[in-house]
Amino acid sequence: MTDPNASIPAKTLPAVPSLAPLYAKAAKGGKRTNRTSNLKTPALAVKGVTVEAARDEEFRRVAGAPAVDHLANGAFFGHVHSLIMPLQMELMAADDFPLPMMGLIHTSNTYRQLKPVPVGSEVDVEVRVAGFRAHRSGTEVVHEATVSRGGEVLVEETSVYLAKGKRLDDVEPLAESAGASKRPQFRVPVPTAQWRVPGSIGRTWAKVSGDWNPIHVTGLTAKALGMPGVVAHGMYTASRALAESNVPGGAPFEFHIEFAAPVIVPATVMVAITRAGEVVDGEGRGGTDIVAWDRKKRRPHFTGSVRDI
Repeated sequence: MTDPNASIPAKTLPAVPSLAPLYAKAAKGGKRTNRTSNLKTPALAVKGVTVEAARDEEFRRVAGAPAVDHLANGAFFGHVHSLIMPLQMELMAADDFPLPMMGLIHTSNTYRQLKPVPVGSEVDVEVRVAGFRAHRSGTEVVHEATVSRGGEVLVEETSVYLAKGKRLDDVEPLAESAGASKRPQFRVPVPTAQWRVPGSIGRTWAKVSGDWNPIHVTGLTAKALGMPGVVAHGMYTASRALAESNVPGGAPFEFHIEFAAPVIVPATVMVAITRAGEVVDGEGRGGTDIVAWDRKKRRPHFTGSVRDI
């Protein structure tokens, strides 16, 4: 993965950007003249972002997470991600960003809570394009983010987006053997839950998150962008999975999720959430494994894990 922009400092914005104008800009398209990983502004920051209690409660309600003592548990994962994502979109909407923002696919997300993000507090958010890398289907961009308070990092997040069919001049393509490698065959696990996901969930999540990407709003706008119907937000399904994993709110943890087939709503999603454990450097780590899949097509929507850190 290339990272020619590591030494360029972050540009500070006065506030977290609104997503609606960014999607409008992306929808207009426009010719991209930069075909390399070199960026004028590879990182953005916002200082003093308020973590609102009412908004946190709404995220928890929509995701099905229990109400908690905010002082002890801190802000919910989906809420914190919603403070990070607009900076990612602002970076990818820039005129010199080499991949088209509209059509990018969120393929994976890793969220590390080192300490709870206090609800009602003010935090600093920074997002950096950490690099671009070849993928068998195109090119991936990797974003690394931090949420901090008083100089102390509370959350680290890595998000990966894929631009299908796009290549950059300075990113080495995958070797033919790597590009032709097949994914492991999906084995359907024993379900522990069944989600009924309504057709309105895209608009419901958009209202609380601010993410009005057209593929999540109506069937017409989703189909205009090549989707078979309204797509549930990946961060909604991820938030719901984490909410059902019984992670202690104030504990440090790492939540990793790999997105596969989109959830086209309305839908019935089969889910398996099972206790897991592993040994790292001689020490045991407790955690949970999460899988969601399409019952009829028997293909995964996502696989994930939660681990103590």
